[in-house]
Amino acid sequence: MDVQLKELIDKIKNDGVKSAEEEAERILSEARDEAESLVRKAKDEAKHIRATAQADAQRAEQSGTEALKQAGRDLQQVVRANIEGIFNSIVNKNITGVLDAKTMSEAVMAAVRHLASEGASNLDVQLPESEFAAVEQGLRKQLAEELAGGMEIIPFKGLDAGFHIAVKDGSAFYDFSDKELTAMLSRFLNPRLSKLLSG
Repeated sequence: MDVQLKELIDKIKNDGVKSAEEEAERILSEARDEAESLVRKAKDEAKHIRATAQADAQRAEQSGTEALKQAGRDLQQVVRANIEGIFNSIVNKNITGVLDAKTMSEAVMAAVRHLASEGASNLDVQLPESEFAAVEQGLRKQLAEELAGGMEIIPFKGLDAGFHIAVKDGSAFYDFSDKELTAMLSRFLNPRLSKLLSG
């Protein structure tokens, strides 16, 4: 009986050890599977985080590049506008300097005679108040015939340099003021200046 008992104990021991070993192997296998699953998930999550970070960095870089390009375009426009403003100011100063009493008298006579040759009559010639005394007498002598036909030479308060010619019935107005001459020259010269600035 001792032998049977011993065999029974050995069998229980062996079965218990074998069962424990199988259970341990199953637990280890599940743990390995779980660990592999966690590692895969961690790698996938890391890959996703890396891809998101790269996409965010790319967007930020692209956004920064676009903002920099826009700032460059804005700066170029501001510089161009400033240069054109300086240019217009220089043109205006030069026109004002050129429109002395003699030049203005010649320009007024040429304009009045041209308009008269086209049938215009009853004209008002408006001169700057500051130039009126210097220009009026010479014009009255040169344009006596036109003055006899109803033309008037009058001072105009809002005019710095140059002159206006208006038909009295309001049908036409010709602006030869320093501001209008500057605007006309600038419209002609600014495209050339813009081309120079654009390189």
